[in-house]
Amino acid sequence: DIPIDDIQNEYDAIFVGMGAHKGKLLGIEGEDAPNVISGTDFLNRVNSGEEVEVGKSVIVIGGGDTAIDAARVSKRLGAEVTIPYRRAIEERPAIKREIEEAQEEGIDLQYLAAPTAFIKDGDRATGMKCIRMELGEPDDSGRRRPVPIEGSEFEVAADTVVAAISQEPDFEGLD
Repeated sequence: DIPIDDIQNEYDAIFVGMGAHKGKLLGIEGEDAPNVISGTDFLNRVNSGEEVEVGKSVIVIGGGDTAIDAARVSKRLGAEVTIPYRRAIEERPAIKREIEEAQEEGIDLQYLAAPTAFIKDGDRATGMKCIRMELGEPDDSGRRRPVPIEGSEFEVAADTVVAAISQEPDFEGLD
């Protein structure tokens, strides 16, 4: 332990390379349910040797490598896994081979589908309401923007929901 004041007195610059290990949730009402977990938290718990009970069905939301990893781990824990993804397969940022292997393992990849709300029973999430999407004009990322298709709502049941949509730094303790 070195006090930050000592470091500041000795050096002209300080670089804090802490990574982005805090998973973001969806911003949808109901995600405070105890069986809704971020992708990074889920994978960290499993890789740390913690026994994680996912139940019979898992929804993993996201298009990147964390989502695919969380889905494949959930499948290996015995769950049926569905991944709704709001864009088309060509726009998915996950490694292509990982996507193919996830499909080979029996993971249900639902393209052009986005979550809209949690279905809850008491304090637990029991599934998600989703809506089908179509691709519109390109957005700031250069990918075609997903646009909801009115009247195309559907539901997916789940014992656990893993939100693997993005990550950010955890600044706790740096104040």
